[in-house]
Amino acid sequence: MDKTDKKCKKNGLTKPITTLELAKDITAIDLSNKGISELTHNITLPENLYDLDLSNNNLKEVPSEVLKLTKLKTFNVSHNSITYFDDAPDFCNTIEQLNISNNALEGPPYWIWSNTPQKLRNLNLSNNPNITKSLKKEYLEELMQYSTLVTDVDVSNCRIGENIQILTLFKNTKTLNAGILDFTYRNKNNLIELPNLVLDKYINLQKLNVCNTNIFTINSNIDIHKNLIEIDLSLNNITGLPKEFCNLYNLEVCILSCNKILYLPEEFYKLEKLKVLRLDTNKLCMLPNCTNLGSLELLDLYDNDIYEVPEEIENIEKLDLAQNYFDEPTDEIYLSKRNKLRLNLVRVDGRKEEITISESESSSLSDAEEDSYPIDNLDEDAVKQNEPPSSPEDWDSDEYWIPKFYKLSTPSTSQWLCFIKQKMEEGNFCPIDMHVTSVIDKINEERMLSPKEDHESEGQFDDYSDDNS
Repeated sequence: MDKTDKKCKKNGLTKPITTLELAKDITAIDLSNKGISELTHNITLPENLYDLDLSNNNLKEVPSEVLKLTKLKTFNVSHNSITYFDDAPDFCNTIEQLNISNNALEGPPYWIWSNTPQKLRNLNLSNNPNITKSLKKEYLEELMQYSTLVTDVDVSNCRIGENIQILTLFKNTKTLNAGILDFTYRNKNNLIELPNLVLDKYINLQKLNVCNTNIFTINSNIDIHKNLIEIDLSLNNITGLPKEFCNLYNLEVCILSCNKILYLPEEFYKLEKLKVLRLDTNKLCMLPNCTNLGSLELLDLYDNDIYEVPEEIENIEKLDLAQNYFDEPTDEIYLSKRNKLRLNLVRVDGRKEEITISESESSSLSDAEEDSYPIDNLDEDAVKQNEPPSSPEDWDSDEYWIPKFYKLSTPSTSQWLCFIKQKMEEGNFCPIDMHVTSVIDKINEERMLSPKEDHESEGQFDDYSDDNS
């Protein structure tokens, strides 16, 4: 038995892959995990084939025999080594789902834009970290001249933060997956803010997944995505939401887990269609009014800094209040709700332990955080030279009153003070913005409307010199 026969026997095939003949009435074929590197011209694929799976092989290009299929609806060629897929296939007008993830693509498939497949709705390009390599300005502008009808796009783990303009090619999509839960991947997308200069064109967006995409800021124009039904913002660095976020009236699922959120907008009650709200592992210290959230079925408040919760959340079907600064309920009704929410999650029950710092620890902590003033990083000789006299009896000496450099202690900043500082940097002197116009804007406006006038003093420019001097 030669090597080819051994390989075919191992893969469960009765003939070598070069002479494979298949019945014409077969509509689905699974050739995944067969170690296939190419399909020769001797292979005849069924002309009525609707579903073809070539995933987990060693293909470097899409075989020409596959391109000749005319009725293919679902094509899975993921986990190969394909670099380009620009040639238009004969199944261009019948394909509905295309999975080309986990390859070595150096550009998006050109034919998807140039030929505009009429039935293609689901496109998976995830885990192609070099997909923007060939996306130069001229090429991008050429692709943008076309429009695609794809409505479900997956571009997670493609490093699109380096060339985020690629997202402009999918502006008609309704479902966009750009996030990934796994921290081990190094090619995640860095979006930084939402919406950005690209995503603000996604006016038809209904489902958005941008978890673990290094988002820091949710901008005030987030309400341009007015059709959003589901949004996943978990595993980012978000500290707060703008009040415009509450204008997403169609929102039903909101996942904000594992961020650094300190507060929620007071207008949160406007999200009347909200069914799922996950806020676990944040820094929340209070909740807004939840009276109008009658559709809410799941509320996850696990691991926050909340001291009390409103009574209206008692009617929610799935609820987790553990690891906050109040005693977790122990009645059977609550425990049943908590178990429904957790399912396979492993969590700690009970109240969060408050960290208290004694006076001695506080003083030692302050000493450790001291900063020199006015000169930092003085050497030992300079510090010793500028120390005041050791004895208070020398207070009347001349040297005692020579200016010295003292060390000022810097107390540790609480989360609440950080919140106040943030609001002040935004232009408000109050910790919560209760003004239509910020205080600093009012002051600047008054200065602009009533500028300071310079008055000439009497005799200021009189010339008292005489001609004979």
